[in-house]
Amino acid sequence: MADGDHSLVEKLKQQRDRFIAFAFAGADLLLELDDSDVVTYSAGAGEALYGISDGELLGRPLADFIMARDRKKFTESVLRLRNTGRLDHTPLTMVGASGAVSRMRLAGIKLPQFPTGYHLVLSRVPPVAEAPSENAPATDPKVRFVEMVQQRLNEANRIGEDYTLTLFDLSGSNFTACEPAILQSFFATIHHALEQCSVRQSSAGPLHDRAFGLVHDKSISAGAVHQKVNDVVRQFGGKVKGANLKMQTATLEMDDKTLSQDDIGKALTFIIGGFIRDSARFAITSLAEGAAAAVEDTLVRVRNFRKMVKGESLVFLYQPMVNIATGGVLAYEAFGRIAHAKGFFNPSQIIPFATDVGVIGEFDLIAVKKALATMKSAQDISSLASIAVNVSGTSLGNPAFYHALLKILELNKPCLSRLVLEITDAARIYNLDEARRLLARIKRMGVRLSLDDFGSGGSAFDILKILPVDYVKIDSSYIFEAREKRGRSVLRALTGLTHDLGMTTIAECVEDSQMMAIIQDVGIEYAQGYLFSPPSLDAAKRIKYYKDHLKAAEHGAAAE
Repeated sequence: MADGDHSLVEKLKQQRDRFIAFAFAGADLLLELDDSDVVTYSAGAGEALYGISDGELLGRPLADFIMARDRKKFTESVLRLRNTGRLDHTPLTMVGASGAVSRMRLAGIKLPQFPTGYHLVLSRVPPVAEAPSENAPATDPKVRFVEMVQQRLNEANRIGEDYTLTLFDLSGSNFTACEPAILQSFFATIHHALEQCSVRQSSAGPLHDRAFGLVHDKSISAGAVHQKVNDVVRQFGGKVKGANLKMQTATLEMDDKTLSQDDIGKALTFIIGGFIRDSARFAITSLAEGAAAAVEDTLVRVRNFRKMVKGESLVFLYQPMVNIATGGVLAYEAFGRIAHAKGFFNPSQIIPFATDVGVIGEFDLIAVKKALATMKSAQDISSLASIAVNVSGTSLGNPAFYHALLKILELNKPCLSRLVLEITDAARIYNLDEARRLLARIKRMGVRLSLDDFGSGGSAFDILKILPVDYVKIDSSYIFEAREKRGRSVLRALTGLTHDLGMTTIAECVEDSQMMAIIQDVGIEYAQGYLFSPPSLDAAKRIKYYKDHLKAAEHGAAAE
């Protein structure tokens, strides 16, 4: 073979090997580096994604393009790659020649065909998709930001500093004509610019995908921060052409000397939420002003909530819990809804608010009263129907709630044998021993007790062991996961445990014949879900046996 042909073959082999390396991570950019960590080959979308051309990369150490705070991590990652031959995805930040910043993940491999050097691949990461740390769970960016601001305020109080909060919102801009990669780099660069202005260069973060905030000290003014952001906008002016950029900002003094930690958290949550909802009309200028507004807003919402609940707005939708052997109904769960002109407020809109502002106990007591009154009147439900009403673990942690509940029960003794109290959020009960004593008293009055969502909390087994419940409603996640063999084994074990403790099991969210076959297989006695009936106003008006539904489910399972 001629020297020219041999050289061509070798080049083709190298090209092949490089693209094999590129394919192993399906990344955006492939780099080949020598033993001095200098880039010797570059292929991919480096200029589009990171603002770095192949010409700028070649012949230079890659560390030159890594943000200073991440260079130690980069060095350690390369050392790990050399020692093990492979590097799993590692988050880092790159800085282009123009100052554009991009979040990315770095992976690497050392191929035997290349005795010297190694290959790296880079994949872009949207800035708001990142978790706060490699091991931390993903959370709402607003929540993370509020937590960070609270930490900085505590720090400011310790060292006697005054900090300022500045917020930016670009959600009014039209970015539909922008390339996604350019847009990601644009927002990442804004985030980086804000971090550079923030306390310790680590006190900035996203509020959502188009809004950001930072905490800064008196060494940099709000005007200087605005200038930094405007510089980024000008820098990307050509790249985000046609975006019709519109930016709203707000700056707030952070004097918190008169506020408790709880007040600060509520004020910050109110401030961030208000800015995101309508940054153009946002007018709060200090943390104290935000706290006052948050209190007033909460009081108004509590008054409105109480007015709705105490009036005729609270209604029940009923759903049966069906014996899967006979088709008979154990009880009808009463789902509380607040009626409005266009329908009903969902529980997810009611319960978290009631819990947060401390009126969940009032809601629970009104629900129990209404259930007992409904059973007495026998107009909306059958005179034979039993009703299950949800009672929050938060309420059960309040002695005043117990006293009020006992008074209600004493006045309605003839109906108590038809009442089931279904305990939700049991992990919120702070004194399980006291709860056991008081629930045992309620049980002696003839009320049956049920534990909702068993298995969903870390203290689930302690709760099951201590509370004197009659029924255990197994969390729906276990029912869904039982479609797989391992999940079914877990469900069978949970069912066996509750039976050993003398309790009856109920499966919730049973939707089809396959799920029905699963719960029959593991020995669960009762089922609740759309297979039998959705929650409805008239589901409990007359006693019904669901034998036809059981037969249909049996035939459906056989057909599968």
